[in-house]
Amino acid sequence: MAVSINENLCCGDKLCINICPCECIELNGENKAVLSRKGSLTCISCGQCIAVCPKGAISLEINDNVEKGESISGCYPSFDTLKNMIQLRRSVRQYKESPIPNEDIEKALDIVRFAPTSKNKQYVKWVVINGKKKVRQLADLVIDFMRSIPSAKRMVASHEHGEDPIFRGATCVIFAYCDKEIGERFGTIDCTIAASYLELLLPSMGIGTCWAGFAIGVARQYAPINEFLGLKDTDIVEAGLMIGYQKTKYRNIPPRKKAEILFV
Repeated sequence: MAVSINENLCCGDKLCINICPCECIELNGENKAVLSRKGSLTCISCGQCIAVCPKGAISLEINDNVEKGESISGCYPSFDTLKNMIQLRRSVRQYKESPIPNEDIEKALDIVRFAPTSKNKQYVKWVVINGKKKVRQLADLVIDFMRSIPSAKRMVASHEHGEDPIFRGATCVIFAYCDKEIGERFGTIDCTIAASYLELLLPSMGIGTCWAGFAIGVARQYAPINEFLGLKDTDIVEAGLMIGYQKTKYRNIPPRKKAEILFV
């Protein structure tokens, strides 16, 4: 990715220069913003310059396509709105049988790509297992791995009796993954942030979520799951959610411990 500046549109207000975290932009002799020599090497394509430019003079080249920033059409949600969104979040473990259309999942993931990533590298990728049959096949693989774990005997027995202790009846599972080499430095944090954004967004579409802890742990160390997911040997699952239309209506916000805060 690379930043492109249209000098004909630039008004020379230096907003882009002041906001750039990597000192990539400077003014030329005609009082127009241009990429500095340093900028061609250090720009991380974060888009801060695009976000503040009032003239739309800056764009971003992504995969040979030049993309301009979208105009902000609304205001940031109020504190109370965001407070409700966070406090109403629940780990859902009872789901309806209704399938989730792929189009709705794509719509949600298209929004979540705006979640922050380390150095704006945007390494997060997604694999979606949609449909009860496929989710059950994935659960079978998780259980196969857990058969050798003494403490998992009850879960294995439950699965063999037709229950679903792994995905709790969810109709879809979504994993965030990245390259293993990247994962060692940035992947765990970036994928977890992205999945957390997804977890907060999906309830607005009537979709409940729960972190798929057992599946995440097994997927990271059991090759047959990577094969089932169509991932390469160099890929690693870093985060994941089981999702579906929730069956239960929640009426109260359960209490939580007080925040422990240290001001220095």
